[in-house]
Amino acid sequence: MPRVIEEDKSKEFEVNVIEEIGFPAEVVQILGRTGVTGEVIQVRVRILEGRDKGRVLTRNVKGPVRVGDILILRETEREARKLTTRR
Repeated sequence: MPRVIEEDKSKEFEVNVIEEIGFPAEVVQILGRTGVTGEVIQVRVRILEGRDKGRVLTRNVKGPVRVGDILILRETEREARKLTTRR
């Protein structure tokens, strides 16, 4: 009778849960405000778990945010465009 290794199942389950819920990311730096009325804040975040662990991304966040906050990102492939200065 074949044996089932429990460790392999738990690791696979852990990765699937992270992918279903989202990827936690810590706000490292606040770059500035964007959007027509400045309602969106552009931040740099470091991915804490998942396949892109340790990667730093630029993302747009709506709502109050401070350095050190943890965001849950649904995906880690997209990155926000850099802010441009107005003349």
